[in-house]
Amino acid sequence: MGQIDKDTGNRDFPWLAEHNIAHRGLFKPGTREEENTLPAIEAAIKAGFAVEVDVRATVDGIIVVFHDDTLDRMTDGKGSVRALGFAQLSNYKVGNSGAPAPSLPDVLEAVDERRPIFVEIKSSKDTDIQIVCAGVRHCFEGYGGPIAVMSFDPRVVGWFKKYMPRYARGMIVGREFLLSWRNRASLGFWLRRTKPDFVACDINLLPNSFSMRWRKSGKPLLTWTVKDKTMESIAREHADALIFERPAVIGTD
Repeated sequence: MGQIDKDTGNRDFPWLAEHNIAHRGLFKPGTREEENTLPAIEAAIKAGFAVEVDVRATVDGIIVVFHDDTLDRMTDGKGSVRALGFAQLSNYKVGNSGAPAPSLPDVLEAVDERRPIFVEIKSSKDTDIQIVCAGVRHCFEGYGGPIAVMSFDPRVVGWFKKYMPRYARGMIVGREFLLSWRNRASLGFWLRRTKPDFVACDINLLPNSFSMRWRKSGKPLLTWTVKDKTMESIAREHADALIFERPAVIGTD
């Protein structure tokens, strides 16, 4: 899980940049390997990649692997995911996968410590961070493989720093942080406060002065979402690991 030095606070997670990372699994839209499903995750593992998944909490506190805050895009249902209990959510199949959204424990069981898993914790301004973060932490109990948590939300990264520091934690950086001076200053504040082990930066912003300084500090820079060979070329020059979707990295079938 990494090392924490009591005197210096140094941390070591060498696996963070050892593999390219399949975004929402190695998914194929319109097939049983839909995004964030067990078949897509298994496809990524078999191909030798680490896996990134998105999680959020249902109304009864179950951590479900699902990207959107509503059902509309990826299922035949409508409305907010957080308004439903996990049993209710199981009535809706994800795309053409033939199966409902899995829980985070389902995914951890499928990965079975074979590759690193990057868990992006979704939130909004009115999300109860304690509920979702504690729920994620509870899912990790007994799992011995490499896990990283990451989020756009500094409150999430800060929660794991305070309550579960043994897990690798990362800040996701997008346009909202880097395209204005005021927000860059805010990013600096949150980085000092949460002390992430890695940063994941939008590929469309690379290269930039922030990411170059971050890499010089010796910490990994990941980049998302790398979707084609042009993006891949930029990413390989300016980042340490790629969060990707096909045809980047693997080409077309």
